[in-house]
Amino acid sequence: MPQVFGPEHIIYLLISIALMIGATYWIRRNVHTEKGMINTIKIIGLMLLVAILWNRTSIALLRDGFRSFLPGTFCGASSLALALSVLVAKKNSPIFHSVAYTGLLGSILTLVYPDFIGQDQSFFYPMTISGLVHHTVMFYLIIVMLMTGYLKPELKKWHLLPLGLSIYMVYGLFLITVVGYGDAMYIFHPILEGTILDWDVMGVLFLALHAIFLIVWEFTMKNRLITKKA
Repeated sequence: MPQVFGPEHIIYLLISIALMIGATYWIRRNVHTEKGMINTIKIIGLMLLVAILWNRTSIALLRDGFRSFLPGTFCGASSLALALSVLVAKKNSPIFHSVAYTGLLGSILTLVYPDFIGQDQSFFYPMTISGLVHHTVMFYLIIVMLMTGYLKPELKKWHLLPLGLSIYMVYGLFLITVVGYGDAMYIFHPILEGTILDWDVMGVLFLALHAIFLIVWEFTMKNRLITKKA
């Protein structure tokens, strides 16, 4: 049975890291124009869309049925929203600031601690491997967006994250009250059972962490500009 930090999990992480490093090296060597970078990001966005649809289809066919096809977690909703927005929105769109940071945090936490990894004897069980893949592609897409300036962290745009989280909550309530989900967006249950980490506590912590991240990012960028001018 695959386990968190078991050999399958560790090997997957090592292979994923190697592929991301290789892909980044290729991008730096071969993509030199704005149009080329935009097309590269859109291709990764398309890959993310395929990955999240693979994951939702696997869940529908193997467990929940297509009535529960829409993602009911922050990571699933972020993957779908980010993939679609990257395909249609412009560079540094407000929607990126509303969903990308949630997706980044969620993908990191899930890749480090994928609690669903032991749901079957096989590591390549479709629900397991597709879940890992869509979190990996989402993480890499956001990293590339930050690395290239396609998403520019700015303290003045901090308000877009709480706006995005509010939309997540409205979406979650829609899934619960209209579609019939038992829970969505951790509205009724904490992220970690037996803790106080429900959506409101996590929301406050996340918003504070996000503000600190933006302050550090802007401070670092200003120092880089000063160093270049000197």
